[in-house]
Amino acid sequence: MGKTTRVSAVAVLDLYDLLLQLGAVTQAQLHAAGLNRTALLDHCNSTLPLQEQRLDEALLLALWQLASSNPQLPHIGLLIGQTFNPDSRGVLASWLFQCQRAGEALHVFQQHIALMNPSERWTLDETGDELVLQFTFAPDKHYPQAAIERSMSALLRWNEEMTGVCVVPSTCEFSFARPAYHERYVEIFGPNLHFERGRNCLHMSRAFLHNPIRSANRYLEHVLAERALQAYQQLQSKDELLGKVRQLIEADLQQGACIERVCQALHVSRPTLYRRLKQEGTSFTELLSSLRKARASQLIQQGLPAFAISDELGFKDVSTYHRACKRWFRQQPGGG
Repeated sequence: MGKTTRVSAVAVLDLYDLLLQLGAVTQAQLHAAGLNRTALLDHCNSTLPLQEQRLDEALLLALWQLASSNPQLPHIGLLIGQTFNPDSRGVLASWLFQCQRAGEALHVFQQHIALMNPSERWTLDETGDELVLQFTFAPDKHYPQAAIERSMSALLRWNEEMTGVCVVPSTCEFSFARPAYHERYVEIFGPNLHFERGRNCLHMSRAFLHNPIRSANRYLEHVLAERALQAYQQLQSKDELLGKVRQLIEADLQQGACIERVCQALHVSRPTLYRRLKQEGTSFTELLSSLRKARASQLIQQGLPAFAISDELGFKDVSTYHRACKRWFRQQPGGG
């Protein structure tokens, strides 16, 4: 398994709320998937404002998978991307709204997008008067098409909210096939659309970079930039620690993922590891449970029997694995 990342808690909670508001999912579906808003908030670190909180990216992915499974709203990604909620701004979005011009905001966004989601990436290629913005997700994350649609349409919507100018790309490229709801694409991205191109790009006139941002404030920009950069630096060190702990748990999963062996590998005492993980808003038990749950989902989908999954996850017996599955999935696991 790859390294687990953490994303903006605001992004997770905002998606959770929007999916319910738009009727894309039901409370029953969310509970069945082990997703509960109160539980999500409980995972946050109460010493930090919500705008600076982080949650496991697996939660965001699970929400997108649920959203994509609703045949009644195949265009859910576009709906969410075009929904603007000023109360859902995290620390990075708050910073962007205080920048002076669209070009400055775009540069800040590109360089610090990890504050929202480290698996997202925008690259810029300037050719003459044209700017090509290419969007990608980390290849190992398997985000659905709806998530791509959301990110690409949201960039245009947020630019309009910041500048008051509706910018229509000259051309757009998409890696997937033309959808049945093509007319909604035209409304958002304009008429020059090309599908099955192998990449996801917005071709824009460079002129939009000079559009002033209506809420620009130098003082607030400086304050928020300092705060965001502190969070960004902390994120790098947090991800380093959490990444190491997760890797050690994964490597030791079948043997039960003993905390003493993790402490020994990190050259720290057990109380020190507890304290450092608590500072990150998590614990060894939570990390172990999260990794076991993710691995169990994979193995269940592969059709492995319960006893084999239990052994793979390092449980002492199958009954303990069954109890864990009831806690994770609110039901008995698949397999015999």
